[in-house]
Amino acid sequence: MDLGLKGRRALVLAASKGLGFAVAHALAGEGAAVAVSSSHAGRCGQAAERIARETGATAVGIAADLFEPAEVERLAARTREALGGIDILVVNHAGPALGLAAEIDVDALARQFRMVVANPIRLIRAVLPGMRARRWGRILTLGGVSMIQALPNKAMDNTLRPAMVGFTKALANEVARDGVTVNVLIPGTFYTERVQSSTEANARLFGMTVEEAMRERIANIPMGRFGTLEEFGALAAFLVSERAAYLTGSVWRTDGGAIRSIV
Repeated sequence: MDLGLKGRRALVLAASKGLGFAVAHALAGEGAAVAVSSSHAGRCGQAAERIARETGATAVGIAADLFEPAEVERLAARTREALGGIDILVVNHAGPALGLAAEIDVDALARQFRMVVANPIRLIRAVLPGMRARRWGRILTLGGVSMIQALPNKAMDNTLRPAMVGFTKALANEVARDGVTVNVLIPGTFYTERVQSSTEANARLFGMTVEEAMRERIANIPMGRFGTLEEFGALAAFLVSERAAYLTGSVWRTDGGAIRSIV
C-alpha cells in the first residue's frame, strides 16, 4: 500500500533512538523527508545520517531541548528552513521521572510539565498555521499507557500525560475541516532504555530481581512478548499517512493486548 507520504516533510521529536527513531525511519522509508530532533546534537546527527543511508531519503538532525520554550520555537523555524515546511509533527519526549504519588516533588512536576505538556503545545501552535494554510497536516503524539490507566511508580506520567489526551481531542475537533488530523499513539512495552530503567526501578521498589521484574512484565502481555520497533514505526507511519485521512481525535494503541480495557 502506498501511504502517500512521498514528498511530505516530517519533524520527529526525541528521534535519535528508541520509538522516535523507529517512527522517523519508517517515515523516511515511505519517502518523507525527516528532521530528527533530540537534545543531543551528536546523537540526532548520527541518527539522521543512518536514516538517510538506509532509506535514501532526506534526513537532517536538529537538536533542541524540550524543557526550553525558546529552543522549541527555534526548532520549528530551523526545520522549516531545512525542509521547506512541516507537514507532519510527531511529538515525543523522554519519560518523566519515576516515583510514587505520595512522594511527588511538586517543583520537579512543574519542570516536567514543560516537557510533557506546555512545550509540545507550543510547538504544535508553531506548525499548525502552515498545515491549515496547505489544507493538509498530521500531528501525532506518542504517549504512554498512563494515558489510559495509572501505572505503579509513575506518578508524574499518570498526572501529566492524560492532559495531552484532552488537548488532542479539543484540537482535533477545531482543525478537522482544515485537513489536519490530530491523534495519540500509545505504545505498550517495546524494549527500550526507558523500559530497562523503569523495570530496574520497579525491581528495587517491590524487592525482586530485575530478571523477575522483566518476566513479570512479559507475563502481563497476552502476546507473550515485547513489541518490535519496526511494528511501532509502521503503525505510526500509517496514522500520519494519506490513507488515514479520516482518523482524528483518537487514542490508538499497539500493546499486544496488555491494556485491559476495550476502549
